[in-house]
Amino acid sequence: MDIENTWKNIEGSDGLLDKVLANPGLRNKPSKHPLVKLRQNLLMGLGWAIAITIGYILLLIFFRIWQVNLALVIMIAFNSWLIVLSWKQYKRTPTSISAALSLKDELQSNYDNFRQWWRIQERVSLFVYPFALAGGFILGATIGSGKTADQLMGNPRVLIILLITMLIMVPVSFYFARLLFRLSYGKHLERLKGLIAELEEE
Repeated sequence: MDIENTWKNIEGSDGLLDKVLANPGLRNKPSKHPLVKLRQNLLMGLGWAIAITIGYILLLIFFRIWQVNLALVIMIAFNSWLIVLSWKQYKRTPTSISAALSLKDELQSNYDNFRQWWRIQERVSLFVYPFALAGGFILGATIGSGKTADQLMGNPRVLIILLITMLIMVPVSFYFARLLFRLSYGKHLERLKGLIAELEEE
């Protein structure tokens, strides 16, 4: 079957489609289309990003450690940028595709947009992780030791431990974020890629 031609033929079958979609049993079933799943997971990710950002703001209010505050401001700025970027991607990702458009081109465009959305934030996050890790390290060390941040930072041993921690945890954080992306979006992107491959074979 020529999937692309079948898709285009749907354009002239609006009445039939309306009758099918009017079926309550079909209408109430959750869609399994990868674009719908990607959009749903994006919205869930947005919720988590907003909640985490609120947590950062609360930490910024309660703790008066300038090194930690600097890290928190950077993370809040990064998360705010990420929320805006993700919202734009959410609005750009459709729940359906018009039959008047090329199905393959539209699926490919959405696939490429999604991959680009991830690559941008993945690259920027590499500059944010060191600040986030340093802020977390200093906050934990000051609470655990009872010393001020300036006292800790004046200790060469603490600085060496901080440097080693960052050298280890930045790559770990990078690959952990990539793993979370694959768990949240990977399966649906692979399904989308499979649909595109089927259309290319026609």
